[in-house]
Amino acid sequence: MARELVKLDEIHRTFGPLTILEGVNLRIDEGDRIGVVGHNGAGKTTLLRTISNQDQDMGDITFAPGLRLAFLTQVRDLDENATLGEELNRRGRQFQELEDEITDIEEKMAIPSFYEGDWQPTMDRYQELQALMARSGGGDVAGHAQEILKALDLAHHPMETKLSSLSGGEKAKVALARQLVGLKEIDLLFLDEPTNHLDLQTLDWLEQFLLNFQGALLVVSHDRYFLDRVCNNIVEIQDAHSKGYPGNYTSFLKQKELFLQTLEDRINKTQKELKRLKGAMQSMKSNNKFDKSISQKHFMIMRSERELKWLKSIKPRQRRMLNFSLQATEKSSLEVLDFHKAHLHFDGMSRPILHGLEVGVRRGQKIGVVGPNGAGKTSILRVIIGELKLDSGQLDVRPGVQVGYFHQDHRSLSFDKTPIEQIQELKPRMDYKDIRAMLGQFQFTSDMVNTKLQKLSGGERARIAMLKLLLEDNNMLLLDEPTNHLDTDAKEALEYALEEYDGGIITVSHDRWFLDKICDTIWELPGDGSLWVWPGNYSEYIRRKAAQKESQKDKK
Repeated sequence: MARELVKLDEIHRTFGPLTILEGVNLRIDEGDRIGVVGHNGAGKTTLLRTISNQDQDMGDITFAPGLRLAFLTQVRDLDENATLGEELNRRGRQFQELEDEITDIEEKMAIPSFYEGDWQPTMDRYQELQALMARSGGGDVAGHAQEILKALDLAHHPMETKLSSLSGGEKAKVALARQLVGLKEIDLLFLDEPTNHLDLQTLDWLEQFLLNFQGALLVVSHDRYFLDRVCNNIVEIQDAHSKGYPGNYTSFLKQKELFLQTLEDRINKTQKELKRLKGAMQSMKSNNKFDKSISQKHFMIMRSERELKWLKSIKPRQRRMLNFSLQATEKSSLEVLDFHKAHLHFDGMSRPILHGLEVGVRRGQKIGVVGPNGAGKTSILRVIIGELKLDSGQLDVRPGVQVGYFHQDHRSLSFDKTPIEQIQELKPRMDYKDIRAMLGQFQFTSDMVNTKLQKLSGGERARIAMLKLLLEDNNMLLLDEPTNHLDTDAKEALEYALEEYDGGIITVSHDRWFLDKICDTIWELPGDGSLWVWPGNYSEYIRRKAAQKESQKDKK
């Protein structure tokens, strides 16, 4: 039987009048790889922090004796002014408990009276801690982190490189490398959105790293593909309560659908039975049958009412679903656009972005663009909309093609305007009531519709940008990381809309689940100026690449 590492018993956590966690029960055993899911604001990160800090308002959190826990937080605590070498030398949180205990013993050792008593057990513990620190890599954080950086293709940067000069994706890799040092001796690892800002190559490496990790995992993530590969249990936080499902994310979806359907059937059956019993009771009263059977009916009614109340209490509250509906304008010609001998190069770069590119897009084609950070994925989209000019070659966009563009940073929005003003600017003749109704379908409350966009969250701005696309006339969508900042419900609504959309799509995305659902073609940019076309969705692309690699190995 697996050793119990952490046990939660009826945990409650509140912030002012808000109850975030209520009656949460959870057990984490050796070998568990638990994914925590739920909509934004459900309390997923709060759950991790509450366990880590043991600062629940009510209930009990029990740790196994000697448990070593590490927490890879969502916020990467990088010092932007530091050099790469300085940052890698900083010890992560996983060494904090070791350092604190070592420091405590060293302070005792500095007091002469320490040696008057039985000091040998303390010295034995001190040596044990020093050995554990060495085995964990704490004595050479930078050296171990550099090994990880090599695997993440960042070793080409000199150690004197300022972090401020690195891209967002590169900074994420540096933080990841430093925080992953020393996990060998860790029993339980908490991860909060570990895949944020990582390219596909790094995601694949991280997943393999975690699959080889010997400890248990508790991970919060919106990356459904990651949860599918790494986790063997899923815990959903909804309405401040938790419910566990064995298996990976795909298994969770099937089990949840069955649970909700079975629950709905039981509610309907209990309601019908209650109606029948009350009708029988009323009939008996009308016929003045006040005998033993009427008391039995009364007892049965009370029991059914209790069951119905309990069934309704475990039924999740219905959230207002995001309502996307994308319609293409009149169809374009069969051939939408073509690149002919296209060349693009940026000053200061040794390699080209595009080198003699020859590729075309057909009507209705749904293309996912993948490749390492800096390979030129977004640049292709910017060339198509005219933000970037080719150095040579030609881009031929056919007549009738109307392009809509979703910017990763939402730059198409006016951040000094409210959502209502943003829509009025685009559709000045649209009735105010219609604008309010449409914003309501996109989960905007009465307060939010009058709040300037600069004060809204990334997810809320993403929904406005999507609504803007919906209202524009287009038959070709260019989407740059459209699922960033969206919770799982919003992603699923977007995926459904894009599956139904009969226009063309070219999307840059690190969301592999999204690429699987939407795409029928993958464009791969390796980073050397070339572009490889792969038929099928992302999983098919990975399968074909693996088969090609195996075939090349056999030929050698």
